[in-house]
Amino acid sequence: MPISSPLDCNWDELRRALRSMWAQTTAASNWMMTELYARDVRRGSEEKMPPMARVYLYPEARTRFPGLPSQTVASLEQSVQRKYRAVRYPVVWSAAKSLPTHRYPTPFPVPNQGWHATIEADQAIVSVRIGDARYRLRLKRGPQFRRQMNVFRQIVKGEAVAGELAIYDHDGVLVKMAAWLPREEDKGPRAGVLTVRTGKDCLLVALNAKDEALWRYNGDHLRRWAGEHRTQLQRWNEDQKYEQRSVPAFAARRETAVRKFRDRLNSATHEIAAQLAGYAARRHFMQVRYDDSDHSYMGDGFPWYRLRSLDRREVGRARNRARGERPAGEREAWAARGGIKDHD
Repeated sequence: MPISSPLDCNWDELRRALRSMWAQTTAASNWMMTELYARDVRRGSEEKMPPMARVYLYPEARTRFPGLPSQTVASLEQSVQRKYRAVRYPVVWSAAKSLPTHRYPTPFPVPNQGWHATIEADQAIVSVRIGDARYRLRLKRGPQFRRQMNVFRQIVKGEAVAGELAIYDHDGVLVKMAAWLPREEDKGPRAGVLTVRTGKDCLLVALNAKDEALWRYNGDHLRRWAGEHRTQLQRWNEDQKYEQRSVPAFAARRETAVRKFRDRLNSATHEIAAQLAGYAARRHFMQVRYDDSDHSYMGDGFPWYRLRSLDRREVGRARNRARGERPAGEREAWAARGGIKDHD
């Protein structure tokens, strides 16, 4: 949410304090990233990359950057370590990427112990420590911030658990507040069976008990992708039959095209399963019966089994979310009770 105005100072004083914090968070983040790389292993004769040793940079960071609050230094170390571990293999082992860098202004993080939310005269106010002083900031409100204001009221009332706050410089000074929100209760009883099957003129169609079409997914782009991919593979196969054996010059491009097509289908099946599960949960269906016996729309080259397994998993997740249950362990139990049934 954008900051409307500071309450305890003017804009010049606030910007001066924030510029100092942004400069130090940028420098501290880059220093931590470099230190993690310098203290990590180097590739030798090992076949596998060894696990990363524990590195504790907080004491040195506090000495090098005394202007940063201690809580901010701890938060920066955790975020930088997560980012480094995510890119450790391509940076350290395969040398496919360079070490990430942080550019000014790196957001200034404040853990949940360092800020407090209140509502005064129907205005959203956050009290946050910046440097050695505490500032009270009034946030903008309006129809475009209706959703954010609802969450902010939950934080003030204690219904939501406040997380980390971060101050950004992006077309103005923005405040990002993370929070754990309560699950929404199921708004009504569930009943009925949603029959989902493949068709000849569309990928999926959902029917009710009266065989009335309620939801369709055409997926014309999937047929276009498959057609273009088959054509390109056929042309490469023709070129390989003559003077390009046994390893053609276009082998790398062909492998890249195959991997790209596989990744596209993988992403598409996840999206389709999530959309189907969301529709079934929104319409309060008790069960989903799935039938993919008709493969005429996409052919046997489409990963039908993967789509079926993803549908089962996503429907179970949507049902658990609607019932306010934890997803761990509940998915398999609900599927075993008949949450989704395959067509015999």
